[in-house]
Amino acid sequence: MIPSPIKTNSPDNLVFLDVETTGLSVDHGARVCEIAMLKTENGVETEYSTLVNPGHPILPRYSQIHGITNSMVKDAPLFGDIAQNVANFIDGSVLVCHNAPFDLGFISKQLMECGVSSPEMYYLDTLIISRQYFSFQSNKLGDIARTLDIEIEQAHRAMSDVRTMQGISKYLFSNLYRKGIDFLEPTYFAQSLNIKK
Repeated sequence: MIPSPIKTNSPDNLVFLDVETTGLSVDHGARVCEIAMLKTENGVETEYSTLVNPGHPILPRYSQIHGITNSMVKDAPLFGDIAQNVANFIDGSVLVCHNAPFDLGFISKQLMECGVSSPEMYYLDTLIISRQYFSFQSNKLGDIARTLDIEIEQAHRAMSDVRTMQGISKYLFSNLYRKGIDFLEPTYFAQSLNIKK
C-alpha cells in the first residue's frame, strides 16, 4: 500500500531507524549488531532497541566506530529471534533513515534470510533531504547535529543516532514548510534488488 505524502508541518506515522553493523556490506557478509527504532504515531512515541548477536566476530576496526564489542553481543538475540518483531514494528509506517539504502539493505536482506516476509518499505532519507534542500558544510549526521546544536548522547550507537535523526528531522521538516514545501513523497525501497524504484 502506497503511503500518503508526509506533511512537513505535522509529520506522523514515522519510524526512525538505525542499525550498527559488523561491516559495510551485507552482501559481503556483514551483519547487524544493533538496531534501534522509534515510532511516532498520533503523538505517541514507541521505542524498540536491542543489541544483536551477528553470528560472527566483530572486527576491532568496526568496534572502534560504534563501541560494540564481541562480549557485549555474545548473549544478545540473533537477528532471527527478533526478525518478526522488526517486521511488525515497521509495517505500515514510513521509515526515516540517514543514508537509507544502507540501513534498509541490511534489514531487508536479513529478514529474507530468516524467512520473514518483509513489509513494503517506504522511506524518507535525511541525507538526501539535507543535500537537496539545505547547505550544511557536511551532511554527516553528527556534523549536522553539531551545526544545529542538537545534543548527541553517544555517537554511532543506534538509539542515540535515532534520537539525533529525530531532532534533525524536526528542523528539516519545519524549514521545508517555511520554504513552501508542504509535502514529502516517500521513496519505495525495492528490497530484493537493493535499489530505489
